[in-house]
Amino acid sequence: MGVLRAARAATIGLTLIGVIVFGGLLAIVLSSGRDFETRAQAFIVHEIEQQYEVALESVPFERLKGLLAKEAEARQRAVSDFIVAVVGAMCRLDCTQRAELEAAMEKIYQRHLAALNIGLEKLRAAVERRYHDTLNELRRDIVIFLGVNLVVMALALMLALFRGATARHLLPIAGLLTVSTVIATCWYVFGRNWLWAIIYSDYVGWAYLAILGVLFIFLADIALNRARVTSETLNAASNLLGSGGSWSPC
Repeated sequence: MGVLRAARAATIGLTLIGVIVFGGLLAIVLSSGRDFETRAQAFIVHEIEQQYEVALESVPFERLKGLLAKEAEARQRAVSDFIVAVVGAMCRLDCTQRAELEAAMEKIYQRHLAALNIGLEKLRAAVERRYHDTLNELRRDIVIFLGVNLVVMALALMLALFRGATARHLLPIAGLLTVSTVIATCWYVFGRNWLWAIIYSDYVGWAYLAILGVLFIFLADIALNRARVTSETLNAASNLLGSGGSWSPC
């Protein structure tokens, strides 16, 4: 009974923290667009810089590639500087230096990018369009990430509270879900580009949703099938690892 009580307390604690973290962050993202954009802007600019061939969509890529071959490094720096100036001049977060940024944008274009024969305003519009698209896509991905985690965490918490006998089955699931809690906390506190990239990446995003889907199936098994499938899976994993643990339907 002591082990079961400890497992139940640990599961409730981990999942409750997860519900608070994911619920709080989801509320912030949905209610404070400016705060979200402030945190996301550096990553969005980085994404546009990495995919400038998409931002310059009005130019056939082969033609652009040929032009860049002559002065690749200098022109790539100019593209990055131009993107930063365009985003700043959009006045999304701060308008105090708009005139200077407008002048810098035009200077960069005339000195390094005029040879692309796109036109300043057309090129600027392409960058602005890409900025808005990336911002909307990123917000959507973050909302999905937080919302799905919140649902799974809440279900695990409900089971821990009202199905105490399943605590040992829930604890490994709660431990895995805690990794998501740590990632979400680091994303909000530190805002590193690699954390944004994890959430924004299509491949990682779908793989993560698949993992959450498997965990949801285990939770459904615990809730509706007395944890029969979960017990078999945990026993197989325990035998494989040689840990000697044993789980039975409850």
